[in-house]
Amino acid sequence: MIPWLPEEVCELLPFEPRWVEVAGYRLHYLDEGDRGAPCVVLLHGNPTWSFIYRDILPAVASAGFRVIAPDYLGFGRSDHARYEGDYAIAHHIGRTVALLRQTGVREAVIFCQDWGGPIGLGLELAQPGFIRGLVLANTFWGEASLFHRRVFPWRTLHGPLSGPLLLSRRRMFVNGIRLSGPPSVQIGPAWTAYTLPFEYHGGPGGTLAFPRAISLGSEHPTQALADALWERLASLDVPVRFVWGDADVVFPLGEQGAALQQRLPRGGEHPVHVVSGGRHFVQEYDPQACADACIRVAEESYR
Repeated sequence: MIPWLPEEVCELLPFEPRWVEVAGYRLHYLDEGDRGAPCVVLLHGNPTWSFIYRDILPAVASAGFRVIAPDYLGFGRSDHARYEGDYAIAHHIGRTVALLRQTGVREAVIFCQDWGGPIGLGLELAQPGFIRGLVLANTFWGEASLFHRRVFPWRTLHGPLSGPLLLSRRRMFVNGIRLSGPPSVQIGPAWTAYTLPFEYHGGPGGTLAFPRAISLGSEHPTQALADALWERLASLDVPVRFVWGDADVVFPLGEQGAALQQRLPRGGEHPVHVVSGGRHFVQEYDPQACADACIRVAEESYR
C-alpha cells in the first residue's frame, strides 16, 4: 500500500484515497460523486492504475453519477502480492466483486480498457445482472490478438523462467506507457505517478501475470474463462458505447473492437468513437470522449 503520494502527483489526482481489505490485502480505490447515485466503475489495465482516470472521474461525477475507480492487487496504491498465483484473473474478478460489495455497489455501468475487459465482464459471471451498461475501450475478452501470437517477446513471457527474467531486467510494461501514451505522460508528474507503484514496492507487481494470462489457445489455463465471457457477451443486452484509439497495435479496432461490436446484442447501435492517432491507453488521448461515453451509457441504463 502506498500511504502518501508526492505533492506533484497529488496535484493531478486531488481525490480522497480509500482502502478496503479483501482476503488479507489492502486494495485502494477512488470514490467520487453522490454515494446514492447510480454507479459507474472505471477499470484500468496493465500496467496502469486509477490515476489514468484522473480527468474522467470528475466529469462523470459532475453529471450526477457515483464513480469508483479501483486499483487491482499489485497495481497503484494497492498491496502487492508475493506469489504470481495471487494475480490470477479469477482472483482479480473476485477481489473486485468484494471491493464493490463493501462499497455498497450491486450494479453498475462498467468502463473497460485493456484487462478491464475480462475483469469487468467477469463481474457479470460472478454476479449476474451486475452490468447495467458497457463502455469498451481498446480492450478484449481474454484471447490473444494477432499481435500477441506473432510478436516477440509475448510468447517468451509465458515461459516459467524466461518470463520473470525478461521482466525483471526490463520494465517493459511500464516503459510501454512511453510507447503507447501521448507525450504528456512520458515525463514529469504523470510519469512519476505511473512508475511510483513499482519504485515503492521494488518489484513488477502484477505486470507479468497479466500477459501470461492471455490465452494462446485451447490448452491455456485461462481459455475456459475467455470462452465463458465470449458466451455471455452474446446475451448481454445492455447499452454499449465504444471508444477506441485507432493506432493501437495491441488490440486493433478491426480485430478486438469489431469482434466485440458484432458479438454484443446492442454493440452496433452506435458508431465507434474513433480517437484518431490514439494508441493503447486511450484514456490519456481523449479523456473527454471516454467520460462522455460513460455519461451517455449511464443515462440510458438508469433512466
